[in-house]
Amino acid sequence: MAAKRIYKPRSELKALSILKLSALALGVILFFSLLAYFYVNDFSPTARCVKTASQNAVMDIAARGGFDSAGNCINYGIYSVPLYKEGANENIPSLEDIKTAIALKVMQQAPECGDDIEARIAGDNVKVGKMLSHATVDVDMKGIYEKAISLYQSQKSAASISLAELARMAKQGDYVLHINANNSTILYFMTFTKEQVNENPVVYSFGIRK
Repeated sequence: MAAKRIYKPRSELKALSILKLSALALGVILFFSLLAYFYVNDFSPTARCVKTASQNAVMDIAARGGFDSAGNCINYGIYSVPLYKEGANENIPSLEDIKTAIALKVMQQAPECGDDIEARIAGDNVKVGKMLSHATVDVDMKGIYEKAISLYQSQKSAASISLAELARMAKQGDYVLHINANNSTILYFMTFTKEQVNENPVVYSFGIRK
């Protein structure tokens, strides 16, 4: 018995061809959009304009504990260390606050790059600029922030300093921890040797005054 041939109307074949071409075009557009987002952006005019300012901003905001200009802080050497807790009062930045602080810092340092700069904190980097034109700073700010908050939560109500516990947390978090204790005020400096900008490790600081 001969196999039956199935014939489709020309209109149906034409519709299928258009659908396939549309899907192919969409795939090509998506591919080049992703290529631009992850690679080309670092070479765009906006990226070149904000690159150095973005690197400086990430380092500065981390050193200030996530703030652009900490109101209640302790000056210690080159650092302005924000007090995350003073008595019963807490003042802790959110990740959104840090993104805003980085963007504002970049616009202050490089006003010629525009006044619509934004910062986005991705999985292991910070992107600064515009949606399809940004510079990338290879620092895991989200991870750094989470480790800082974890350290703060463990210390804010501690009756005394446990060096063994601090050493354990620093090792687990893969950072070097320095503390400065003066009466009721303790300053914490977290140095992330594996998170670097121009070969300089990122330092994150905060303080607690009981």
